[in-house]
Amino acid sequence: MNKILTSKKFILFTLILLIVYILYHIIIWYTYSSKIFDREDNLYIGDLGRMSYQIDSLYPRKLQYTLPHRILNAKRYDQNVSIDVLTVGDSFSNGGGAGKNPYYQDYLATKYNLNILNIVNFAQKQHKVFDAIIALYNNGWLKKHKPKLVIIESAQRGVYQRFSKDFNFLQKKILIKNLIEPARTTDPYLPKLKLINTANYKIPFYTFKYKFNIRAQKDVVKLHLSKKLFSPKNYKNSILFHYSDVLNINNDQNLVNKINENFNHLAKLLQTLNIKLLFLVAPDKYNIYYKYLEKNPFQENKFFELIKPLKKEYLFIDAQTILRNKLQQGTLDLYYSDDTHWSYKASDAVTNDSIFQQFKQ
Repeated sequence: MNKILTSKKFILFTLILLIVYILYHIIIWYTYSSKIFDREDNLYIGDLGRMSYQIDSLYPRKLQYTLPHRILNAKRYDQNVSIDVLTVGDSFSNGGGAGKNPYYQDYLATKYNLNILNIVNFAQKQHKVFDAIIALYNNGWLKKHKPKLVIIESAQRGVYQRFSKDFNFLQKKILIKNLIEPARTTDPYLPKLKLINTANYKIPFYTFKYKFNIRAQKDVVKLHLSKKLFSPKNYKNSILFHYSDVLNINNDQNLVNKINENFNHLAKLLQTLNIKLLFLVAPDKYNIYYKYLEKNPFQENKFFELIKPLKKEYLFIDAQTILRNKLQQGTLDLYYSDDTHWSYKASDAVTNDSIFQQFKQ
């Protein structure tokens, strides 16, 4: 008899545990996790929000294009169309932040009536950014297409690794196949999860851990701000940024001199074809909001201060000053609260720089 009672108690206990387990996943999934991983509205969620599971930081946004003049891509590029501007860069050049008008080039194209070609695929898959332009110069592609301007863009955290080394300025080999970026048709960044999944554990875990550790998720730092600079309703005065923003701070003048030397060398080559070179550094999110960070244990990134005084044969946009001025004016969401990338507001601001006026058709 005792064995039967013990068996019934075990079954009942197991059943209760199972019910609690399922109820837990149902509650967390429909209250929190589904807002990231199962959005029926197909809105985009930023990389930092997904990695850190910080629900309050989410800035759901629809990929949309509202500007009348856009960059050339696989569907719109015609070999016979003249190219005014050639751009190459990282995710800031390739619509990485999604949302409204994610390409800064669309603002350039619209404001100055320019035909702009972005060469994301072969720059990323076949060569590095700087090498790609060298090769296009040496193999005659730039001479044939004769753009007025070449823009090399890089996120601030990548400039030392990408541009402070020695380059082979004689290289020619490059594959032109898959030159043009395909039009984005679906959002490739959101994994689809089932109701019972590990995210249901990570959300409460990281939410609690961030109260005591600014790197609860090792790749995402969370700090407090001295004022509200992001618009999500429940997102208090906080900021998420990628740890690489501070991990890659160098502030080495010699390396900055080398970067400047490389760009001067490339600029002189392009000048022989009457092409101007512009170096656009997209400031790291950490760097732009630096003055508003409270209890910040990291040093300031001085890259812009180190490179601005140097003699240049190329054009340089001081995006740091432009965007910090926008913050001083009270602009919210200059960068997305849940993402490493700037928003359309920053793209609009940076492309207002007077340097671009000289290329207006």
